[in-house]
Amino acid sequence: IVMSPLAIAIYKQLRRRVRARREDPTLTYAELANTLDYRHATHPCSPRLHAVLTDVTEACKQQGLPCLPAIVCRADNHRPSSGYYKVAHPRAQTEEAQLAAWEREYARVIREADTFPTSLP
Repeated sequence: IVMSPLAIAIYKQLRRRVRARREDPTLTYAELANTLDYRHATHPCSPRLHAVLTDVTEACKQQGLPCLPAIVCRADNHRPSSGYYKVAHPRAQTEEAQLAAWEREYARVIREADTFPTSLP
């Protein structure tokens, strides 16, 4: 996976967030979009933002890292959007299985926060 400039910016923002706020690194899609500078401005519901989060998830998986986008959630239910599960946990078919897989991944992100490299290849 070749990381776009937006994917690199999002990865770096999520890495900073999880290292700085280990107790609760969660942020909403809107909060994430608002943290990006003018060069990467995007709407929280933009397909572009969600595609880039998919790229970051895939890059983390390729490197054997926890899926860092697990900390990004919807404001209404405090869980990732459906697209997250399709990429990060494709075998989790039921809502219960998806929730359990996400909770494990979220805990792993926090537990392994120091393992995220400065950048992904």
